[in-house]
Amino acid sequence: MAQNAAQAAQAAQAAQAAQAAQAAQAAQAAQAAQGVGGAGGPLLANALITTRDGIARAWTGQNGGVVTNPPLPGGWDAFRKMDAGPRSAVLDGEMARLLSLDVTAMTTAEVRAPLLGNAKLVELIRPDFDIDFLKDQMPYLRTYADLRLDRTAEITIQTGDVLSFFGAISYLDPEATKRSLELIGALFRSVTVNEMRLKLHFDLPRPITVAQEVQPMIQTPGHPSWPSGHATEAFAVATVLSALKNGGSVNAFDEVSDTSFYMRLAQRIAANRTVAGVHYPSDSMCGAILGMTIGEMIVNMLEGEAQTPTRVFDGAAFTGDFDLTTLKDTMQLGAGTEAIPGGLDLGLLSPLWAIAKTEW
Repeated sequence: MAQNAAQAAQAAQAAQAAQAAQAAQAAQAAQAAQGVGGAGGPLLANALITTRDGIARAWTGQNGGVVTNPPLPGGWDAFRKMDAGPRSAVLDGEMARLLSLDVTAMTTAEVRAPLLGNAKLVELIRPDFDIDFLKDQMPYLRTYADLRLDRTAEITIQTGDVLSFFGAISYLDPEATKRSLELIGALFRSVTVNEMRLKLHFDLPRPITVAQEVQPMIQTPGHPSWPSGHATEAFAVATVLSALKNGGSVNAFDEVSDTSFYMRLAQRIAANRTVAGVHYPSDSMCGAILGMTIGEMIVNMLEGEAQTPTRVFDGAAFTGDFDLTTLKDTMQLGAGTEAIPGGLDLGLLSPLWAIAKTEW
């Protein structure tokens, strides 16, 4: 599959998956280059030097300084005083403790929960990429292509921004819902890291590799197709936002069954990737189940619930389209629950969640 680093979809996904250290370094660089008042560059640096010379008076450094309010290391107080980039890096570390992948089998993968005794959270079984799969899935790409003109604006923007669409059905503001957005950002980055490793493992070719007639309306991303990253991210975010709107609790199956606003939006975002010609419906079904189950586990652990759902998606057995009705039926196949032990140490995620809930 040809790769093009300038592709909009790849650029967006690469930005979401950026390493925490890189994000922190970028933020530090920006802070160093620009003052809090907006000025920047060498002129500001020179002005600060001459200002110090004018007001510091004689100072040898031998008397040290004045220590007021000695900090308590490692807690929320330290976190809240950090800049945005370093905070993101810290949250990425906290989120990394929640998920692990077992990709030792060739056609299956397991998403596990280390804090739950490494329990299996999601089992994914790769579709057989054969003529039967293509005969089932490709007609949907042909039919959905008729919607391209109607959805051009949505699809183009969603290559790099799906959160603005959730902001249209929720009150999301960088200041008023600051901690909610920090949590959602960390969730985005966490699921992106895991979905990309799963894409690598399953290595399911994109539609354009088997039929040039697909002719996607956007450039095909330079990575495998299954699961859909947009579906994984959209349904994970829809699940967590549903919990925040509900005051902390969430039941993803009920949200899907009730066709809530969040789930309808997540489904449309996922389906738009089939409209665009870059994903099969199977990709979206896999991503939806993966994203919802991860989102539910995170919410249930933060809420101190006694258990969380586990799910299986058998891509080899799945046929048909992706919609909420089919999702409701599919997410029940092989479903179970896993106990959540009491007293879990979730680090900074716990106070972040508590404050985020107060913003709604």
